[in-house]
Amino acid sequence: MDRHLELDVLVAPLRNDVLSGAADIARVAADVLLRAPLRVPAATLGELKGDLAELCLAILDAQPAMAPLVALVGTVLDAVGAAPDVDEGREAARRVVEAFRSELEHRTARVAARAAPLLPREGTVLTLSSSSTVREALLANEGRGALQVVVLEGRPMQEGQHLAAALARAAVPVTLAVDAAATALVPRCAMVLLGADSIGDAGVVNKVGSVAVASAARAAGIPVLVLADETKILPTGFPQHLGDQRPSREVWHAPAGVRIWNRYFEALPMDSVTSVVTETAALTPGDLERYRREIRLPEEIRDWARRRGWSRSP
Repeated sequence: MDRHLELDVLVAPLRNDVLSGAADIARVAADVLLRAPLRVPAATLGELKGDLAELCLAILDAQPAMAPLVALVGTVLDAVGAAPDVDEGREAARRVVEAFRSELEHRTARVAARAAPLLPREGTVLTLSSSSTVREALLANEGRGALQVVVLEGRPMQEGQHLAAALARAAVPVTLAVDAAATALVPRCAMVLLGADSIGDAGVVNKVGSVAVASAARAAGIPVLVLADETKILPTGFPQHLGDQRPSREVWHAPAGVRIWNRYFEALPMDSVTSVVTETAALTPGDLERYRREIRLPEEIRDWARRRGWSRSP
């Protein structure tokens, strides 16, 4: 099989997923990387490093907005780079990917457990789209009070429907609303809960509509909590991906002369966020900046980001 064609086959499930959140995307990427060390026909450690680096960067290209993929491939490249020979390199890659995937499950549960006591005991919480971390936090809150949930649909793919259905199955009182209802509904709520695909220089990158929701919450004096495990936090100076023009047909099979704007992500400034709840702490924006300054990444990943030519601001 042609090498580039095989890479394309491996990463196709990632590239084609337009519904899942960052944590779920990271699980798929981990599955791809678990298979890769055995499929890469490298005879030397140098060849293995090169082949896995190529695959890792293809994974980032498939879903460039998802910060957990940066953490995952950075872990793999560091592990292989420290190995003494090709066999140890294969084993090191497999071992760290398995650990990352297992830890990802625990991270989501720990974020949910830390966030659940912060939710109001009664009233309404509003969220947008479908974050697996937000879902777990709302389900972990079960039995703690008479909490209701409003889910904004998350146009154009309406993945909020999946979250609403999951909450309904768990007997959580839930209402689904169109995104444009945010300014009408947010003032009736006690809290806004948002997920994140990345957190960095530009702020919290999340589904389009997050800025409108947070702005309405700020005007009404309502707290905005972002739930995100620490794999979603990028180091200072690392650019965030925002310019993802998606297929026009997702919005409308438009007649000639109508241009469709269809981007999935936008950056929510940190001054619109009350706190970011991770698996270890509820971080203020100042806490978060100190944390980000300590993160280190392999040079291959920084080179990849520079080649993409992204801006560090929205």
